[in-house]
Amino acid sequence: MITDLQPIAATTDYSPILDQLAALSRNLLLAFRLEVGKLMLSEYFGGSAHAYRDHDPAKPSSFNDFARTCQAELEGFGLSATVLRQCILARVAWDGLPPGVRDQLKFSQVVQLARVDEPNMRARLAFDATQQQWNVAQLRDAIARAGDHRYYDTDPTTPGTQPPPAELDEASYQPGRLVTQLVKAGKELQDWEAAWSTVAGKKLRGAQRQRLHDALATLKAQVARLEAQLGAAE
Repeated sequence: MITDLQPIAATTDYSPILDQLAALSRNLLLAFRLEVGKLMLSEYFGGSAHAYRDHDPAKPSSFNDFARTCQAELEGFGLSATVLRQCILARVAWDGLPPGVRDQLKFSQVVQLARVDEPNMRARLAFDATQQQWNVAQLRDAIARAGDHRYYDTDPTTPGTQPPPAELDEASYQPGRLVTQLVKAGKELQDWEAAWSTVAGKKLRGAQRQRLHDALATLKAQVARLEAQLGAAE
């Protein structure tokens, strides 16, 4: 028997469909890019996040060669050299996040969390991002505050929202905080050294060269004073 089909009533409420599309985009795109990151780590860095982050200019550049040589093909998959690097970072961060938390994050948020070296802080920021429904900009700001040791809790129900306390004077600094800051400065210096290796062969103007010499001399003097103070305290 043939019956007349009833037309579907017109609607202006597209939110249910949009919600489903958002879920598909989030879940499938995230899964794809996480697998891409895993593949890149395995093929070009021996599965090691440390090897990927190593700034040694002498390390093999096969990953860069791959991204450059296969640029057109990669674009067909919606990938670029930048996105490939984001995939690697996301994979590194993903493996260290609590399963119940990471399943609620977007790809862009996982990439931001990869900037946090300390696993416990990374997990805490991920939890706060899901609980407080942060967008990427809000998460980036929280990560910056965490990096400057200005991320605090008021109570378990509203994590990470307390304004930073008043600046401490020198006499109030705690030894552990000073050590943490010095370690952070050392890591930043390693990054500067790696960046400098890319321009060291370029000619410096006289004024630039003198400024560099002055800065290095000041740094050496500061390090020598710190070493002397540490030796005196032992």
